[in-house]
Amino acid sequence: MKRISYIFLVITMLMFSMATKAQQRHEVKSGETLYSLSRTYGVTVKQIIAANPGMTENIMAGQIIQIPVTKSVSLNQLTQSATRPLEAAVNISSKSEQSKPTVPCKTTYKVKKKETLYGIAHDNGISVQALIEANPTLTNDDKLKKGTELCIPYTKEELLALYPPAPAPVIEIKKPEPVSLAVIMPYGLDHEKKNKDMITMIDFYEGVMLAISDLKKEGVSAKIYAYDEADIDSVLRLPQIKNVKLIIGPKNVNNITKLISFTEQNNISLVVPLSSNSAIVNNTRNVYQVNTKLDTNGYLRAYESLIEMHPNAKFVFVNIEDQMDKLENTTRLKNFLNGQNKLFANVDLKNIGTIREVLSEEGENIIVLSSGTKTAYTRVVKRLNELDLSSYNIQMCGYADWQAFADKEAESFRKYRCIYFTTFYNNPNSTASITFNQKFRHSFKRDQYNTYPRYGMLGYDIANYFVRHMFEQGDNFASNIDNLKTPALQNPMHFVHKNSWSGFVNNALMFVQYNADGTISVRQY
Repeated sequence: MKRISYIFLVITMLMFSMATKAQQRHEVKSGETLYSLSRTYGVTVKQIIAANPGMTENIMAGQIIQIPVTKSVSLNQLTQSATRPLEAAVNISSKSEQSKPTVPCKTTYKVKKKETLYGIAHDNGISVQALIEANPTLTNDDKLKKGTELCIPYTKEELLALYPPAPAPVIEIKKPEPVSLAVIMPYGLDHEKKNKDMITMIDFYEGVMLAISDLKKEGVSAKIYAYDEADIDSVLRLPQIKNVKLIIGPKNVNNITKLISFTEQNNISLVVPLSSNSAIVNNTRNVYQVNTKLDTNGYLRAYESLIEMHPNAKFVFVNIEDQMDKLENTTRLKNFLNGQNKLFANVDLKNIGTIREVLSEEGENIIVLSSGTKTAYTRVVKRLNELDLSSYNIQMCGYADWQAFADKEAESFRKYRCIYFTTFYNNPNSTASITFNQKFRHSFKRDQYNTYPRYGMLGYDIANYFVRHMFEQGDNFASNIDNLKTPALQNPMHFVHKNSWSGFVNNALMFVQYNADGTISVRQY
């Protein structure tokens, strides 16, 4: 009851403490003073005198005076304010002095002869400043008169005792759930002698294992299952497979179709690592396609980036009569250059000596071949070397296929500063690649199978991306996927919706540049 009385007192005082320009009549009662009226109505003595022209500080019982008061607020509003302990009771949040309400009084004190503000404040356990704030008509320089009534405010400690702060809300921090995943690939477990395809699939799974091992060191929890794709029908009947969060695989197109249906029914995310068939993500939103062929928009992004890097270059297309496997690519690039009003020229390999007639002597020249094979590359490089074009600024632009022979052609790659765009690339000289290869060799007592791409690294990049972000994002993984990035050894990931009703496709794109000093630069777009 005592607490309720205090709250009612605060509410009542707050109702009369809002200053306004409206007025109301008051009949003076015996014993009332201008000061006591100022405390009752929450206004200053000067404001009361100003509202009653000709009035002095001596008032008498029965006298009618005008009191300036505030516009009233609802009891409900005040009740809500009063339940905010310190803010409501002290009400110190106003920005202007005119609208600043008074501090509620613990008691009223009559000044005795020769008493000072300091002495009164000290005796009541408050500061002089707190006493002045509770009595707006006072200043630090005022000499107190005997009989003056002063408001003695509550201390902050007393207010906190009367109105203890509400307990802080309990925020439940949901612990991330471990990511359970299954990797279903054709490991050839029933084959005693493994062929290349089986070995690379084992490499893939071992790369996933290394990623899980590294993630656990960072506090990411995961549980992994491995199943041979040859047993997929029996695997999908296992009770535990319905409870995994993520399935990676398989390789066979027919089995991909089975898994798309299975994962959609059981609300499981499916990552397809190898197939580039663009139809696999159609009409299902739970599929993530890692290996995608560049479509029209992809090539447009690549060409725009190439022009951005070489805005003033002249393109020279070298046609190798019996090797035109990249004719579609070169035609597409020529059409783009035409649309951008960029210069380009054509030269046949058999007449390569005429290339001087079309090369720019002052600007940059980018030579593009009609084939991505090693044979075509070495044939063109041999003829260019014979011509001694060292006085020209020449760079060769090629294809992702060049990764397969880049090590053997390192000298010419540096000489002609070869550049190409690709969806996957591993720099064997990077610290991350060297560390991974050492871990792989130490863990499995062999090196990855020498293919492009490296399947161990592909498995590592996929698991590192999906397990990491599914653990961190939980149910928000798909909705936040545009902002999720993870450094990759070989296969960068950036997933986008193919369309509003489809799954996700990886549209990450890199430019690989071999520099004259032997370094390799990689730009991701």
